[in-house]
Amino acid sequence: MDDKIILGLVDAALRGDKNTAQMAVRKMASKIRLSNATLYEQLTQKLNSDALRSADIKRAPLPVDSDSRQSLVRVEESTILSKPPVYSDSVYNSLEQVLLERKYVDALLSEGLLPTKSLIFQGPPGVGKTMSARWIANELGLPLLVLDLATVMSSFLGKTGSNVRAVLEHAMSFPCVLLLDEFDAIAKRRDDDHELGELKRLVTVLLQTIDEWPASSLLIAATNHGELLDPAIWRRFDMEILFSIPDESMVRKYLEEYWPDLQINKRESIKRFIGMSFSDIDRELTQEKRASVISAISLRSLAGQEGLNYHEELSLEDKKDMVVKLYQSGISQREIAKKLQISRPTIKKAIESALNK
Repeated sequence: MDDKIILGLVDAALRGDKNTAQMAVRKMASKIRLSNATLYEQLTQKLNSDALRSADIKRAPLPVDSDSRQSLVRVEESTILSKPPVYSDSVYNSLEQVLLERKYVDALLSEGLLPTKSLIFQGPPGVGKTMSARWIANELGLPLLVLDLATVMSSFLGKTGSNVRAVLEHAMSFPCVLLLDEFDAIAKRRDDDHELGELKRLVTVLLQTIDEWPASSLLIAATNHGELLDPAIWRRFDMEILFSIPDESMVRKYLEEYWPDLQINKRESIKRFIGMSFSDIDRELTQEKRASVISAISLRSLAGQEGLNYHEELSLEDKKDMVVKLYQSGISQREIAKKLQISRPTIKKAIESALNK
């Protein structure tokens, strides 16, 4: 047996350093795997039961703000997402690595390794950081806890620190995924002269918590402004994942997955959405859909077909009848063709036929 491993275990036990002790035991187990299979199995069982605690542990009550009594975290129990997020290859590969490590955690533990415990997501707003945290929680079958910054942040700085500590301690007490969204709000650079001492002490608490984070849970921090984070924060996370504005292939996939009924030319759609985030694409298409619904109702009202549901599909004959009524109301043939999505020759024939009757 390696003397360094034994001495490291003794030092960790004397200091009460659980994480270091666990790692020393893992190294010990790895060394004796072939020479003492029975002891190896016993050590592995103890490590598994301690490192990945059962999800059936009774949860403590949610932490609340002492003054307002509002909850400091929002809990989303594991549910099935209808569609997975759209990722770049690099983001997809990183997240798949995290899931595979959890799936084959026994193999990692047998080698004295822990699965990834902490992730930091960096990228502009609306590119899927929060949705990815939700997707990971669902894939792992764990509840997602989201830090409520509006409640946590207090005009009394000391209270902000105690609120954040309460959330972190709660999330460490049972298996879950904790999302610290807008992370830059609580993990700012400690060399920023504009920040007060209490916020700087809060960063120190965060650093210690990340180091001590249990393997039973996954910590995810998300930021739109990585440049505001304290430099020491980056080194504490096991993995950094960069989300970027979707490229052409991602936009195409997103439209196919999330807007399958899109009636406009897809090539034109992809071109006009390049450089936009997913949330911007959703907002623009939703606005267009609202306008389309109102326009359809208005058109049918002008054409005297108010009785039809606005979402009811019109037959070609119905459209020809509408053509005549809309034309008689003063709407141009070009505008009618655009609104009803039928050709100009068809409109012209419908109008000529009506006039010749």
